[in-house]
Amino acid sequence: MLSKRSFGAVFLIVAMLMSPVLVKAQVTKQQAERIREAVPDRARVKPKKHRRVLIWNTPFMDKSPHKGYSIPQAEYAMKLLGEKTGAFEPIVSDDITMYLPKNLRQFDAIIMNNSNGPWIRPTDEDMKKLKEYGPDINAVEQLLRRSLLEWISNGGGVVAYHHAIGGNTHWPEFHEMLGAAYWGHPWNEEVGVKLEGPGHQLLVAFEGKDFRLTEEIFQFRDPYSRKKLRVLLSLDTKTTNMTVPWIHRKDNDFALAWVKRYGKGRVFYCAIGHRTDIWWNPTILRFYLDGIQFATSDLPADTTPSAEVAPKIEPGFKSLFNGKDLSGWEGNPRLWFVKDGAITGQTTEKNRISENNFLIWTGGDLTDFELRLKFRMEGGNSGIYFHSKERTEMHAEALVGPQADFSADGRWTGVLMEYTLRNILAERGQKVRIDKTGRKEVVGSVGDPAELLKLVKPEQWNDYTLITNKGHTVLNINGVVMCEIQDNDPKRVPSGRLALQVHQGPPMLVQFKDIRLRQF
Repeated sequence: MLSKRSFGAVFLIVAMLMSPVLVKAQVTKQQAERIREAVPDRARVKPKKHRRVLIWNTPFMDKSPHKGYSIPQAEYAMKLLGEKTGAFEPIVSDDITMYLPKNLRQFDAIIMNNSNGPWIRPTDEDMKKLKEYGPDINAVEQLLRRSLLEWISNGGGVVAYHHAIGGNTHWPEFHEMLGAAYWGHPWNEEVGVKLEGPGHQLLVAFEGKDFRLTEEIFQFRDPYSRKKLRVLLSLDTKTTNMTVPWIHRKDNDFALAWVKRYGKGRVFYCAIGHRTDIWWNPTILRFYLDGIQFATSDLPADTTPSAEVAPKIEPGFKSLFNGKDLSGWEGNPRLWFVKDGAITGQTTEKNRISENNFLIWTGGDLTDFELRLKFRMEGGNSGIYFHSKERTEMHAEALVGPQADFSADGRWTGVLMEYTLRNILAERGQKVRIDKTGRKEVVGSVGDPAELLKLVKPEQWNDYTLITNKGHTVLNINGVVMCEIQDNDPKRVPSGRLALQVHQGPPMLVQFKDIRLRQF
């Protein structure tokens, strides 16, 4: 009679012997050739020791409406990544007993191969193999849950791709470990993909270049947060069709790949992996091999959450916001605070204001400069005040001066104005000149106002650039000039404070981040 230890070893050998047969029966000869050709010859780094990696397939996929996923092709590619490069020994299984502590400890990492469904819950057939752990299926499931999470937190590694994020939806801690939960796939077409920090150790395969890819593209919901994850790839919304239905996220944050720590363990997730041709894309395979070597701890990589990584500062610029608190800024904490790594100004039904309110930069007066930042808003009206003067006496406006304006209804977006002073200086689309007598003249156009407004993304992050130099001011949103003015008026205020605004009126929310300044 076999001991429990011997039974586990026999089972492991059987699983190893059976898996190639299963794969060869489902992957065509032509597909196998293309995958083998695309798999790199060597790994980025030599493994520190012999690595054993579990390629986890779920038996649910045979009965799932999603069985069209390229699971056999992915399995074949994952096996070859280990065998051809020597980076790891691949072990393929769909047996839930692999998640018992005595079996998990023999693996350095787990690859969750599109493992959809509530696979952590044993089936009746599974319970026959797990009968020594008791007849209560719920108790056995809890044992398997604890076993997996403890194994990861004690130093194990997980590689998950595509709809592995949709597995175990009844188990919140599983999604906390992976870093997000599935929220649909608005795109199934060619999209733009951008590298977030091209110099990251796990992005070497892409050679610093953004790319385009035809794929089923996911969006994610909580527990997704850049405060917890180091995002590697994301959807490039500037080069992707954003008119598709079922886009739920309002912040324009569509991550596609990330890494994170889980205790002492490492997690690598990538949403790419639906179409069969993904698995003979040599760049994607190199990316996945690097992810696997990260999971096995052979390839070190920075897992600092994205929200804690300072944005790249262009030469000559300095950051005005640390992403954590309002150091360097002064304002009413009832209205101004930091949320999700962004300066946030908010009014509510219970927290209204009767006059406009400002968050003022405490770095002193500015004269000629270029300011770059990102903004998003939900309702209301806001703007970037500059060359502004504070007024302490009773007035409807605590600051006066020019403002680079924007509003949720679009009326003031891309407009340059001086509220209570010279009023509107340039409407969106206008090129304006003000002479030495103060006479204003529209001398040209920078575009059709309606078409310019279409370039601004409601409730999503937009880039705003403000340049002012010796009376010449340009407002630019998302890389396009919104208005331009040459102001020769002797009444023009040439320098003053920089501030952000929340507007009196209906409840609103405005956010700012990546604020950089260059003075001329």
